[in-house]
Amino acid sequence: MEYLKSILGSTGLTGASVLFQVTLIIALLYFFYMKLIKNSPVEKTVKGITCFLVVIWITAEIFTLLHLRILSAMLRNLLLLIMLSFVVIFQPELRRWMARIGNSLSMISQTKKKQMNNRLVEILTQSIEYWQEHQTGALIVFENHEPVSAATTDGVILNADLSTELLINLFFVNTPLHDGAVVIKKDKVVSAGVILPLTRDARLNWKYGTRHRAAIGMSENTDALVLVVSEENGDVSLVRDGQIQTFHTLKDLPDKLSAFLSPLIQKSKPESIWKRMKDLFVKQ
Repeated sequence: MEYLKSILGSTGLTGASVLFQVTLIIALLYFFYMKLIKNSPVEKTVKGITCFLVVIWITAEIFTLLHLRILSAMLRNLLLLIMLSFVVIFQPELRRWMARIGNSLSMISQTKKKQMNNRLVEILTQSIEYWQEHQTGALIVFENHEPVSAATTDGVILNADLSTELLINLFFVNTPLHDGAVVIKKDKVVSAGVILPLTRDARLNWKYGTRHRAAIGMSENTDALVLVVSEENGDVSLVRDGQIQTFHTLKDLPDKLSAFLSPLIQKSKPESIWKRMKDLFVKQ
C-alpha cells in the first residue's frame, strides 16, 4: 500500500479501493482474452508481447526503487511508445475490426433479406448459364462483414447497380476487365478488374488454375464469399473460408447459391459481437 501511495498518491487509496480496481482490471483482461484471443492464431503473439511489456514495466519499477530515475523514465517512455505504436502498426486490422462491430449492429427484415437473396441468385444463375454456353470464365467476390480493399488492388471503381447484362459484359472475352475479379457489395458492383491474393496452400490440387487459387486466397484473407466459373469446363465453384465446393451442372445450383450467399444479408437478430470479433482475430 505504501508503495502504491508513493506512485499514485494517497487520496482515496484504501485497501478496499485497490482490491476492487485491481480485481476489475484483471476481470476485464481475462474476459478480453477468453472472448477474442484464446485458441486463436494470435494467442502466442499476444502472450509474447504481454510478457515483453510486463518485463519492461517491472524493470522500470526496480530502477525506481533503486533511485535510478533516468533509466526508469527511459523505460516508462519506451513502454508508452511501444503501446502507442501498436495502434499505428495494426491500424488496418483495427479499422476492419471496428467496421465489423458496426455491421453487427445493423438489422434487416427477413422479407427484405429473402428478396435481395432471390434477386442475387436469379442474376447469378442467368449469368452462369451464359458463361457456360460461351465458355467464359468468371471470378466474383461478395464482400461480407470485412472490407476486401485491404487484400486486393483497387481495380476500376464502378459503383453500378447489379444486373445480368453488366456481369456478362464485364467478363466478355478480350475486354480490358475480363481477367480480373468483380467485387459486389449487397446489390452494387463496386469494382472490376481487381487482382486478388493467391493462396499459398501447397496441398491444393494441381488442377486448380489461377482463378481458383485467387478465390481461395481471397477467402483465406477475408470473410468474403467467392464464386468462380471455369473457362475450360464451365464448372461453378463456391469458395468460403479457404474451402472450395464445385458443381458440374446447374441442377441444384440455385438452392446452393441461396444458402451460400445468405451470410451476405444481415440477420434480423445480429450474432454476438464478441463472436464476430473473435472470428476476425482468427482470420487475421
